[in-house]
Amino acid sequence: MLQDITISNFFSIREPLRVSFEASKEKQYGEDWIIQIGNIRLLKAILLYGANGSGKTNILCALDFVRHTILNIPSDVDHGLNYLRFALDPECKQKDTEFDIHFFIDESRYRYRLTISPKKIIEEELRIYHNGNNSRSVYSRKFNEEKGVNIVRFGTWMPLSPKERKSIEEATTANISVLSAYSTRNISCDELTKVRNYFKYEFFKLYNVDGADQEVAKALKEDSNFKSILIDLLQTFHSNIVDIEVEEKKRQIPEEAREFLIKMNPSESERDIIANLKTLSKWTSKYVHRTEKGEFALSDELQSEGTRSFIRHLALFYKAIKGNWLMALDEFGAGMQAKTQHLLLDFFLKFSQHSQLIFATQSLGFLDFPSMRRDAIQIVSKDKNIGETKLDANTVRSIHKNIKLRKAYNDGRFKTIDPNEPDVDLSERTIQYQTLIFGSKKEGGEE
Repeated sequence: MLQDITISNFFSIREPLRVSFEASKEKQYGEDWIIQIGNIRLLKAILLYGANGSGKTNILCALDFVRHTILNIPSDVDHGLNYLRFALDPECKQKDTEFDIHFFIDESRYRYRLTISPKKIIEEELRIYHNGNNSRSVYSRKFNEEKGVNIVRFGTWMPLSPKERKSIEEATTANISVLSAYSTRNISCDELTKVRNYFKYEFFKLYNVDGADQEVAKALKEDSNFKSILIDLLQTFHSNIVDIEVEEKKRQIPEEAREFLIKMNPSESERDIIANLKTLSKWTSKYVHRTEKGEFALSDELQSEGTRSFIRHLALFYKAIKGNWLMALDEFGAGMQAKTQHLLLDFFLKFSQHSQLIFATQSLGFLDFPSMRRDAIQIVSKDKNIGETKLDANTVRSIHKNIKLRKAYNDGRFKTIDPNEPDVDLSERTIQYQTLIFGSKKEGGEE
């Protein structure tokens, strides 16, 4: 589980920006929101509120980028890291990008630090805590500028022989993390395997919900429990859907297609996927509607967009809960009724045991969620002077519990979000825009 991440000099993020799942001592809304690990209380979900262009998506992309950098094994050792530093300050072009993460695997707490430039990984460190805030090194890695090599040092307590340590160090090239280098060697180390599996299977999954129809169909086919939950919840919206039929169609992949993909110089992990890819599956779903005239099976394309959005979200939440994922959604709630938003969030909070959710949103419907915690709302804004993304985790926390969040918003208590900002008045620009759209008219009506 993620405790916090601090990001600096990445896309629109300039100065260190900390996103935290740590909960306050607020107990008004019970424990559905909270997972307790030792003496640390972690939130199951946090909301990033902000206007378009404030940088909410860049925060989610930072998490996705860290995961990719840790796990990626590029086929070209000279291939750089694909990202941009903060571009609106010339000084940032000379500064490194840094990530600092605290996370839990079961009851064990870790800290992972990563320092990079667009060309290479500069520093990397993994530590495990014991006896409170005391920690010991799992490994550290630093690029030696003079020799042009990476120096990797493992903690003395780590069960690795000198030969194994040297082997991992040799595999740690400029664009490969220590954990990925370890995965390329025939070496067994429970601690390194555990941490790498955390980043691979649990740490972060950024989803485009609109493209989740295939995952929904597959989940319905493979998990009858999910199907039962979905049909039951659909009927709470007075739906007449009583069953869902799923069909899988497989197509063989020609050998020449796989050979073509191999020639595109994929990474080692992608190469393995291509080698094992023999068929392509397409899943189709039909929703059975029952009326007084009988039962009718209609394809998913014929369901309302609101219904399809609910189904996609519920499928992803169900998988996140089952897999203990940290999952991210961009613009969660867009186009949904507040009642639907509340049901989905309530479902996640009630049944999550070790999964977490971070989502960006502009929807005010979540402010009316009956058990919304103030410490779960973090406000994202763009500094107008320098153009950098800022995050405020304290303003909403400080709003008194007896004041409804919607009223606080309307009263301007969210500070960087102005609910009373006037609409743009196009009447002042009418002539200017008409000229730009239609061109200027000359005498006689000619242009």
